[in-house]
Amino acid sequence: MKKSILNIGLFLAAISFTACTTDSDNNDENFDLVQLQADVEEITTTATSGSWTITKFVDSGKNETSDFAGYGFSFNADGSLVADNGSTTISGSWSISIDDDTSDDDSDSSGESSQDHDCDSCTTEQLTDVLTACSDWFVEKLERNTNNLEENYTGYLFNFMADGSLIVTSGMDSFAGTWSASGSGNNIQVVLTVTDLGDFEDTWTLHEIELYQGESNVDLRINGEDRLRFRNNCTLGDFGSGNSSGEIDFNIFFAAPEDFAELTDDWNIISYSANKIELIDVSGGDGETDLLTFEK
Repeated sequence: MKKSILNIGLFLAAISFTACTTDSDNNDENFDLVQLQADVEEITTTATSGSWTITKFVDSGKNETSDFAGYGFSFNADGSLVADNGSTTISGSWSISIDDDTSDDDSDSSGESSQDHDCDSCTTEQLTDVLTACSDWFVEKLERNTNNLEENYTGYLFNFMADGSLIVTSGMDSFAGTWSASGSGNNIQVVLTVTDLGDFEDTWTLHEIELYQGESNVDLRINGEDRLRFRNNCTLGDFGSGNSSGEIDFNIFFAAPEDFAELTDDWNIISYSANKIELIDVSGGDGETDLLTFEK
């Protein structure tokens, strides 16, 4: 489990607390928090309305959905989570929390806050899986020596190959290059070489990987000053339609038995609707992607 699981009572108390702000606080950030809190309430209402079944559980590439056949899951308002198949009852707990990563600097500034890392558990395998699973990455942000250069590369598409080759296209033009990654956690170094595209050629440090419904992002930095952010409109995993909230965690805890304990995690909510909740977790240990889907 990446973070500690919060008791739902503590969480509901936390979101009712109004924090003190300074004159320099950004109104957009305040709005984002208000929206996230509204999303939390909506997801909580959705989860506590009726019984759910697990229709997909993929653990490190292995489909283990059948382990929960016949079980109905009840997410109760008091934070208890009960699984029952008519003869066996298994108790756990659950909560919904705003992801700690929402405090990450997402502005265009390159001050001290931009040196904060969100890749404590990142691996080169995870980065490789993300970059090679999606095609046609584009440049969402490129800052070199305080100059914003992303507009110079509108229409450029980057394709990262598993063999380390990199192909960049822009209309009829094509640029060949290479890429590689080494290290772990907050010290993963990504080396880019692209013929005739000197703005990209350098050794970058992986800052963050973000996976949402219909959006994937890879953020690279150099000494907290230069920034390169690739974006892709692809979704990693088998996710359907519904409301998306990538900055909210759906926390599940079962102490036993072993197969239920494997559900214990602070899952990222990818999509939710009245009849389906789809969750994802990317393991910090081996970069494997776990999928969990509840349906009515």
